[in-house]
This record gives sequence, structure tokens and C-alpha cells, in this order.
Amino acid sequence: MKSLFEKEERYWSGKFEADDSLSFLPYSQSSKLSADGEAAAELGLLHRTLPSELSERIIRLANGSDLALYMIVLAGVKSLLFKYTGQDQVLVGMPSYSADPDGTPPPHDILVIKTSVSSQTTLKTLLGGIKASIGEALEHQHLPFPKMVEPLHLDYTVDGIPVVNTVASFTPIHPVPLGNRVAADTVFRFDRQNHSIELEISFDGQRYERAFVEQAADHLVRLLSLLLFQPDLELGQADVLSPDERETLLKRFNDTETGFERGKTIHGLFEEQAELYPDNVAAVMNERQLTYR
Repeated sequence: MKSLFEKEERYWSGKFEADDSLSFLPYSQSSKLSADGEAAAELGLLHRTLPSELSERIIRLANGSDLALYMIVLAGVKSLLFKYTGQDQVLVGMPSYSADPDGTPPPHDILVIKTSVSSQTTLKTLLGGIKASIGEALEHQHLPFPKMVEPLHLDYTVDGIPVVNTVASFTPIHPVPLGNRVAADTVFRFDRQNHSIELEISFDGQRYERAFVEQAADHLVRLLSLLLFQPDLELGQADVLSPDERETLLKRFNDTETGFERGKTIHGLFEEQAELYPDNVAAVMNERQLTYR
């Protein structure tokens, strides 16, 4: 057992680097909390039914595998976080589960799945990275959780509950809600109902305004639609803005001689419209591409 723990400790210490951090959607400007705030969360809930064509595409691509379907929607969440933050290492919480036929419960409530993402990433490459990361995480999940995530310097609540900012789950393989065992800013819960994919987003209402979460959900749906129907499309070329958002962005771009301030996000520039995605294409008009930098 000691050799097993030593092997797994080497794996996790090599997996997470000193500059890695958990990924999360930027907090609303009206947030009542700082990043390490301790006030009780005000739970918000948002429901979406994915468009029928998109749901059918996801189900068909998963080919009957619940784990494969989860990887597809997780790829969407990770792509969304990359678009909103520009982080090239996206770290998201995945409720653990056991594939053992005897129903042996997993040793931990949650695992942190790290995936490399860039502007050149496609759905194919992202799914490959997610598949490898999940497989490795499940293989090396016997180490005590605090030791597993030690390089990340996670925050814990006053009750000793780990803070994993963003969590994504799929009910068929994660049937038991995390409840109060993990603290999160946002939880993306996907489920399948016959031929449709349902999404429930629970979010900390002290950190996020509902309109912002609704916007993020819309962007997630657009991202999944773009990537699933164009699997070779690079993330940097995926324009997730709605026509109204694009019009606002182009107007603001044209109204200034210097363009947007380098390094700022749309979240900081005009929170009510969209996020600024560093180095990615913001909009395409008449073969002219505008980036957010």
C-alpha cells in the first residue's frame, strides 16, 4: 500500500504545477465577496434544455457511453472557461465515481481534472486530453484528497470543506449530488432525458448576477454547437457572441482609436454583454477578424 501511495503521490505532484489554479468564471463586478470570502452562498439555479439538434449530436457521438457523453459536455465547459479566462491549463472538479460492477464507492467525493487548452485546440484534441486526464485521475485516486491536491493550495471553508470553484457532472454517472461535501462557485449538472440533454447550473448568487450566468449558458450552448458540428474548428476561431453582442462589440471597437485595453476581459469592460477572451477572435465581419486584445 505504501508503494501505491508513493506512486500516486509522484503522479499528482507531477500533474499539478506551481502556477496551476482552479478555473472559474470571472466574478460579477457587483460581487459581494472576494475570491476567498467566507460568507454563506446565496444559491441560484438556472435550467436549460439543449437544442434538439445539438442534443441528438451529443448522444450520437457518445454512442451509448455515459462516460463519453460526460467527456463531451465537459469539453464544452472547459472551452467556455478558456474563452472567458484565457487560461491554458483548465482545472475543473469532477465528482468521482466507481465503474466497479460490485458498486464499491469511490474513495473521494471529487477529483480535479486538468486539461491543456489553447487557441489552436479543437474538439478532437480536447476530448483526447480529457479522456487521458480522467483515466489517469481514476487510476490514481487512492491518495488522500488533501495530499492529492496539495500543489494547488486549495482553499477550505471554516468547516474544512474543499473549495473547487467549478464542477461539472453528468447524472447517470454522478447520481448523488455533492451537497455540502464540496464548496463551488458554479456547478454544471448535465442529464439526459430521453432524446434531450438537460443542463442545470447552480451558482453562488453573491458572486454572480443571474443575467451573467444566463449569458454564460448561452455561450456554452453556442460553443458546443460550433465544436460538435465543426470538430476541426480551432477554439480561437469559435465566435460565441450573439448578433446583439457582436453588434455592441463592433460599435465599441469602432468608437475608439486605441481599441480595447490589452489584457482586460469583456467581463470588466461591459459585464452586461460578454467576456473578453484574450487572443481569440471576438467577431468576424466581412472577412475582418477582431480579437479581444
